[in-house]
Amino acid sequence: MQIIISGVRMEIIIPSIEEIIDINKQLGGGVINRGNLEFLISKIESKYKDKDFKKQVAKIAAIIWMHIIEQHPFTDGNKRTATETMLLFLEKNDYYLDCPVAGKVYLSLKIANHEIEYDTLISWIYGRLKEVKK
Repeated sequence: MQIIISGVRMEIIIPSIEEIIDINKQLGGGVINRGNLEFLISKIESKYKDKDFKKQVAKIAAIIWMHIIEQHPFTDGNKRTATETMLLFLEKNDYYLDCPVAGKVYLSLKIANHEIEYDTLISWIYGRLKEVKK
């Protein structure tokens, strides 16, 4: 996906469906709903646009994390796959999440139990996003 801001092209790289499936396979799961993953990608491409690049990255990271956990496209490992896919997305876009593993596990459980709202998750991610220094 590409975003144009005041004539400057900024590209956001989204993991492919195959990359998401590969992450889940490495975790021992299996796909039960590929269409669900296709919907996730189209949802990101059509809906999530923000002039603030870092905010855009936080929004897409949140939707990836929430969608895979809540929509359960795999037979097993949905929370782990969601977390790893979200981290891969951040890495592809030169960011990382400044948070210990326990914090990511905690948030994954909160998402799975519907104890965190999308906007709250965006704010949480945004506050912990750090740019990779090149």
